[in-house]
Amino acid sequence: MNRKRLFNLLRIVISAALVVFVCYNIRLSDTLVLKDGTEIVGRLVEKGPDGFAIETPDGKTRAFTREDLQHDADGRLTGVHRGIVTVFREIDPAWFVPTFLFVGLIPVVGALRLHLLLRVQGVTLTVGRAVGLTFLGYFFNNFMLGLTGGDVVKAFYVARRTHKRTEAVVTVFVDRVVGLIALALLAAAMVTVNLGDVKFRRTAGYVWIFLAMACFMILVLYSRRLRRRVEYTLLGVAAVGGGLIVAWRIWMQGWDAVWVEVVLFVAVLGVFAPFILVGPLRRLLRLSEMRQWLGRRKLVREMDETFHVFSGRPGPTVIAFVMSFFCHWVTATGVWGFARALGITADYHYFLVLVPVIMMITAIPVSVAGWGVQEAVFQMFFGMVGVAATEAITLSFVYRLCAAVLWSLPGGVVLMLSRDRAGLDEMTRAMSEEQGAS
Repeated sequence: MNRKRLFNLLRIVISAALVVFVCYNIRLSDTLVLKDGTEIVGRLVEKGPDGFAIETPDGKTRAFTREDLQHDADGRLTGVHRGIVTVFREIDPAWFVPTFLFVGLIPVVGALRLHLLLRVQGVTLTVGRAVGLTFLGYFFNNFMLGLTGGDVVKAFYVARRTHKRTEAVVTVFVDRVVGLIALALLAAAMVTVNLGDVKFRRTAGYVWIFLAMACFMILVLYSRRLRRRVEYTLLGVAAVGGGLIVAWRIWMQGWDAVWVEVVLFVAVLGVFAPFILVGPLRRLLRLSEMRQWLGRRKLVREMDETFHVFSGRPGPTVIAFVMSFFCHWVTATGVWGFARALGITADYHYFLVLVPVIMMITAIPVSVAGWGVQEAVFQMFFGMVGVAATEAITLSFVYRLCAAVLWSLPGGVVLMLSRDRAGLDEMTRAMSEEQGAS
């Protein structure tokens, strides 16, 4: 079995395992949980604000006051759980339909961002074609299980229409990187602003790790000097980013609980740093010879020049970042709108903080199209603010169905109507040849 098939199989196994775990936490029937932990299962016939009544399977109706039910440490009512059938039955179309149309802005703005970045490289692509390719990328991301994802598809079709093949391909992936960096910055900003809330302190570590990676990408993409000294850049980001995360761990858990982690971090940094900073040790790794070998590669030189063009024209890049921030705000607001449609009443600012963190984690390609991962982190993070597991998982599914799957269907139409469509094997082969060019 080759590595590609093995990796795909691993992702499918991870997705299946997470989906099973998530489904285990879904309640089919309505449930009231009393203060002592007793669960009353049935069908809710009265829902507050102060009184609740449930019809049990034996036909009896039992009534409880708000004080009879379970609350969390912050005083929020957590003893009322709607079953998944009830959640779907009570969807409010007055919230659902406008929210569905609103999240349709995301692929459109994403297409305009791609069009803008391609113009910087002198690659001509009409706005209409950029929109079509963006929807096509969405379609491949959601319906194709292999490694040929939406970015590869967009890069293939853009490269087909220009003699600047490397510039076109690199720009498509820079477009994705800009979106991920903006997501990391937004998540970091929202979590940092809300560090006074202990619930959000628990998410800070995840965000700052991702932010450290984003800072590394920014430095390498937009500084030719740092690209040519990438090992120093990596060491600096690891030291600063790792130091901040270690400081956060000490703040959260106390020195006694994390001193082993601190010692381990310092030890690892102390072992690797001399091989980068000390000349004789650096020569053992033959980093200079490796850079010279890479510098002779035609593809590497063309990529370096492409990044250099972006760094010389910061204006369009800044605009692209602003567009990315807008898309992420639409995503957070869209999840909030779908939550209101499902009868979930968590405060809006929770969505501004948690959704960027959730999307950041979901972007890590450990499962097929994020299946299982997104549902699990929805349950974990929204559970911190009092949203029941069934409702959080249903919210994840509704958002995925509406914002991702349904809004990717126009990409299928684009694929069917395209006169120059290619097969997956041709796309993969062409992209491999481009990467192997010298």
